[in-house]
Amino acid sequence: MGTLRGDNGGGDRPQEGGGLPDLPPEWGTVIIPDDPGALDDEGAKIRRQFRRAAIRRRWRRRLHLAPEPVRRTTDDSPGLAVPLLIMSIAVIATLVSLFAVAWPGHAPRTTPRVAPPSSPPVAVSLAGLTLFDATGTAIPIKDVAPAIILLVEGCSCEHLITTTVDAVGAGTSPKPGKPTTVLVVATRVPTLPIGLDAAVPVKAAADPNNSVRAAVPALATDRTTSAVLIDSAGKVTKTSRNVTSATEFVDDLRALH
Repeated sequence: MGTLRGDNGGGDRPQEGGGLPDLPPEWGTVIIPDDPGALDDEGAKIRRQFRRAAIRRRWRRRLHLAPEPVRRTTDDSPGLAVPLLIMSIAVIATLVSLFAVAWPGHAPRTTPRVAPPSSPPVAVSLAGLTLFDATGTAIPIKDVAPAIILLVEGCSCEHLITTTVDAVGAGTSPKPGKPTTVLVVATRVPTLPIGLDAAVPVKAAADPNNSVRAAVPALATDRTTSAVLIDSAGKVTKTSRNVTSATEFVDDLRALH
């Protein structure tokens, strides 16, 4: 029989190593273990690398990034963890800044504006108001000014009325001239204490619509016992809320004229 060409049948000695080609040098030293189970660690490592590569590809597709260039994937490869962390920090910082600007209590720094000078308060006048006595007779406030109006709704206020009348009778009201009247006012005509100074004009009057309180801004929403001092023109010169004695406004009686 003839020999096949190329099988060293012509009497040539076989090449060293049985004629097998050498392995690529980049593979390094290849060791084939006797037990295949010894390759489990290497297989697990390769599977982890495949899973990481698959995760990176999915995230790149979701973020519309260019495909990752083909390269070896190792455990030391950073992957997308660092870029994702940087993006997360940037988004959180932006949201915090927006919340800080839009927060209701946040006051933007602006140049302080100087408030225009306020105009002097307008004097309140009670000259146009009318009260009523026990018989229903009208008592125009302008006819009894200057006066001290004691608003005693829901209170007998004997001490307040008595000390007020005594303060007026003691000469603290302006003289000579028109005497100061003490007006004791409630929604219904109140009862006056007995034994008041007869030299002082004292009148009990009804204010069914609370017109006096409504006309005085400081008393518009107040329902405590109050004192309102008006001069001879009917203008309010002093307002005291929650009073119990004339000592709280006795020094202001001399200002009435």
